Amino acid sequence: MTELALTRIFSVVMYYHFAFLAISIALFGVSASGVFAYLARRRLDRFDTDTMLAAESIVYAVATIVALFWLVRLRVGLNYSPHNLALMLTIYALAALPFFAGGLVVTLAISRFSSHVNAIYAADLIGAAGGCLILIPLLDRLGAPGVVLAAAVLSVAAGLLFAGDRARVRIAVAGAFVLALPIAGQLSGRAGFDIVDTKGHRGDTVLFSKWNAFSRIGVYARAHGDWSLSPAYKGPLPETRFMDIDSAASTPILGLAPDLSNAQYLRYELTALAYQLVGTRAPSSVPQSPGPQVPSGFTALVIGPGGGRDLASALVFGAARVDGVEINPIIADDVMRDRFRGFSGGIYANPRVRIAVDDGRSFVRRTPNRYDVIQASLVDTWAATAAGAYTLTENTLYTVEAFDDGAYTLTENTLYTVEAFDDYLDHLNDEGILSITRWVADGLRLVSLAQAACEHRGWSAADRLAIVRQDSVATLLLKKSPFTAAEIASLRGIADRLAFDVLYTPERTFTVGEEGSHPFFTQPTPDLFVDGAATGDYARLIRAADREQFYASYRADIRPTTDDRPFFFHTTKLRHQFDVAFGKSMLFGNGLSALLTLLGISTALVVLFVIGPLALVDRQHARPRGWLPWLVYFGALGAGFMLIEVSVLQRFVLLLGHPVYSLTVTLFSLLLGTGLGAAWSRRFPDKALAQAGIGAVLGVALIGVLVIAVTGPIIDWAIPLPRAARMLIAVAMLLPMGLALGMPMPTGLRLLSDRAPQMMPWAWGINGALSVLGATLAIFIAMNWGFRVTLLSASAVYLAAATALLVATEH
Repeated sequence: MTELALTRIFSVVMYYHFAFLAISIALFGVSASGVFAYLARRRLDRFDTDTMLAAESIVYAVATIVALFWLVRLRVGLNYSPHNLALMLTIYALAALPFFAGGLVVTLAISRFSSHVNAIYAADLIGAAGGCLILIPLLDRLGAPGVVLAAAVLSVAAGLLFAGDRARVRIAVAGAFVLALPIAGQLSGRAGFDIVDTKGHRGDTVLFSKWNAFSRIGVYARAHGDWSLSPAYKGPLPETRFMDIDSAASTPILGLAPDLSNAQYLRYELTALAYQLVGTRAPSSVPQSPGPQVPSGFTALVIGPGGGRDLASALVFGAARVDGVEINPIIADDVMRDRFRGFSGGIYANPRVRIAVDDGRSFVRRTPNRYDVIQASLVDTWAATAAGAYTLTENTLYTVEAFDDGAYTLTENTLYTVEAFDDYLDHLNDEGILSITRWVADGLRLVSLAQAACEHRGWSAADRLAIVRQDSVATLLLKKSPFTAAEIASLRGIADRLAFDVLYTPERTFTVGEEGSHPFFTQPTPDLFVDGAATGDYARLIRAADREQFYASYRADIRPTTDDRPFFFHTTKLRHQFDVAFGKSMLFGNGLSALLTLLGISTALVVLFVIGPLALVDRQHARPRGWLPWLVYFGALGAGFMLIEVSVLQRFVLLLGHPVYSLTVTLFSLLLGTGLGAAWSRRFPDKALAQAGIGAVLGVALIGVLVIAVTGPIIDWAIPLPRAARMLIAVAMLLPMGLALGMPMPTGLRLLSDRAPQMMPWAWGINGALSVLGATLAIFIAMNWGFRVTLLSASAVYLAAATALLVATEH
């Protein structure tokens, strides 16, 4: 709970990649507690177990409250400076405090009750699974700071349970005093724990704010800009409110009249190009899906409608029905249907509009409907990651500053993959158009996605694509059938009238009389450099005779992303990644920098965890026999577990759709299964314990291969099923996986407690350290080679663990 809640806080007060780095490093607090317990074991042995566990639980509560108090107040800039560097190190130290204190409780319990290690390890994991279940409602009701304080309350309760009869009153008094301080501070307003000033909004009047499990939505009394409006428009604009997600991804709430009389300026919007083309057609002859029939006119699907601008665009051009898929329930229900319903002209309640609160990609895969237009305007799926817990959300209209700082390099994005484009094409009518608007700087990869999707169907993308630019934004139109000469002429006429720049349209040559038109040729446009990208590259890629050669020679990685490698924003080629990551202008200013910095720090700390205790331990005490293979075994379990967990969680995003269900069901099922597996492994007989442990590890290695083979077909089959059925299928697949993953660790601890019990805290620490390294490596491998390779790497790591256990037990 504390880990995920702090991730949410860091995403709001800083940037999501800082959350990835800070929380991952904070997890080293758990590992450090294990090493501390090993080095200080003789001093700690002076205290009885009950008193020490109870007191340390109170320390955990104090550390959590102190860390939260300062973390909601500290702000760090992205530029390199001694001040910002000192702030960052302070944030890391504060974030590590509760993890160190809480980790020490678990470490001491495992080392003191080694004969019951299975039960303790199982309780730890099942408790974590329970935390996943209550995290979602707690975040909805209390917000992220409230969840951290709730964790402090639980730690005080744990202290009372640990305390013996004589010490329970003292622990209760101490716990009450510790909890009374933040309550008094919050109620008095003098030392509260709310986040008041977020990045980019100091001094802004907050009209609305609310947390949920994967975002903080804020609405401010501040106008929102428009990046894609034609310079030809000189009329008035409606009033707007500035809405953003985690103080990073923004979208305007339009102050609309109920009859949309003040929304006609949207006819000048670049993002509405597809509606310009289909709005003049005759009504589609494709039969409508079962359900309420709609008036004649075109149909549209808007992915990520946010504040309603794209919905209004479709209606202005005469859409008969518009389906909107908004992933964030706060935006849909609390903002657009409630607090700002009147201000927005009731756009979400318009009789021609239907809103679904769901993941856009999952909705498209499941819906039986076909559309004349499917639109996604600057819609992104991003993740604030915390060592294996990946919350995926769609947000609309990211600011250009957010893109330029590279903040979204690490994000998994299943909206922009070859398989996603296949899904979109499957749900277009025969003359339908897919309209995707992105920044010019990252839009070139959309072309490669369109080409790959068309190639799967035996089509040429060259006669189905059109790309038009306004300032830093480009709209890609992918038509299910080839563009006609009349449509090309119409599109160019619209672009000329609205002063847009045509980057590409198909070439068409025909005689007078054919389609009632005249000869027309695509004229090459001069190269312009927009945010470092050459506009002429769009046409060059589309016309390239050898795309692979184009990809190889191009400065960035623009190969089409897939569901196996869905990192749309990761465009840095492998050979340039270290140079890009460690530029001198920014302090961890992009996700790649955060990832590779963490990778280096993780490696350094792992070395310290191995070498440090060996150097510091009393010289007169011999090292335990087989110490190195034991450390290799527990370290490999930590790294391998995270490699599998990260990959498996990603696989179930499409099946479960909404991130609330995805996060809750997958993490709960895996952690519960792992806890049950740990408890069940107690049944392994002592005489055959080593063989059982090796068998369990080999079984997990096999799982990595099986996940690659079976999950894809099962998920494809199950996606059309009702949500409850999909959740049951996910649980049925993940629980057995968790059972297998839960057996090797407690089995190894049982073996170690018989052979070298003094090493148990050390083993626990190295397992935690390698877990962070494994989580980092999982993202790095997936970014560059895909999740299949990540799973194969996990299998290889578990094979190494089996070998290490075999060597260790032979000693």
